[in-house]
Amino acid sequence: MSSRLTVTPLTFDGQTSWTVFKNQFDVVSSTNGWTDFMKVSQLVASLRESAAEVLQGIPADKLTNLTTIDKALESRFGDSHLTQFY
Repeated sequence: MSSRLTVTPLTFDGQTSWTVFKNQFDVVSSTNGWTDFMKVSQLVASLRESAAEVLQGIPADKLTNLTTIDKALESRFGDSHLTQFY
């Protein structure tokens, strides 16, 4: 008998690193064998507070599009907007 490992996804509230959360989410989704539809459902369900508010800026017909949601979250919480000053 084979038992399948199921990993519970974390939550993201915008207070921690988006890059770290996204990497963890990708590992969990791969381990759980999620389809793209399952990934977007789990990602949306994992969002809290200001991260969940990002969904308000996405058109209703795009709320099941993983790339659209990922880009919106990356734009708002990604590390690329951080600048170091010397």
